[in-house]
Order: sequence, then C-alpha cells, then structure tokens
Amino acid sequence: MGNIGIKHRPTFMCDYLKLLLQENKLEMIIPDKPTSKNQKYIRTKNGERKYE
Repeated sequence: MGNIGIKHRPTFMCDYLKLLLQENKLEMIIPDKPTSKNQKYIRTKNGERKYE
C-alpha cells in the first residue's frame, strides 16, 4: 500500500490486490489462510514487468 501511496485498506484490497490476484499477477504465499498476519504476496511470471 505504501509503495503506491494508498492509505485506505478497503480501497487497496478491492481496487488493486484482488484484481491482481484474479489476473494471476500476484499469488499468496499462504493460500489456505488469506487473512493471516503472515500473509505476503509474490509476483508471478504472468505479472513480470516487460522491458522494451
């Protein structure tokens, strides 16, 4: 959230995080516990930046 300057958690979750998860650009490291305090997200190959 801090990297893109958003302070409102629900906005971040709905507008950004869920969208990236649905598009398979991010994945959870603990998919069985999506609300875990230890949850982190990693970029998938589908979400890699393309440099031209």
